[in-house]
Amino acid sequence: MSQPTYQLGKISAIAAACFVMGMPLPASASNAKTYVSVSTGFCLDSNAEGSVYALPCNGGNYQNWKRYGKRLVNVSTGRCLDGNAENQVYTLACNGGNYQNWN
Repeated sequence: MSQPTYQLGKISAIAAACFVMGMPLPASASNAKTYVSVSTGFCLDSNAEGSVYALPCNGGNYQNWKRYGKRLVNVSTGRCLDGNAENQVYTLACNGGNYQNWN
């Protein structure tokens, strides 16, 4: 799934259509959450290359995250929010390491 960040994926388009029509979201997106910066109002976002950043909220699945215990998993990529000792944040394949645990 190497869709550009600014295009809605198939799941996003279905979710948007369901929202407009008042229907429940598909199971794959129904328990996803967006994380919005209190300061900027921007959403936590990612892309297929693993970059993480904040962009204006657009309803795309690159901005949707599912919580599994202490892990945050990007809906579009299936990758975990990760970091390192150099204060960098990105996504990687989920590996159970402590840098992928978030409170």
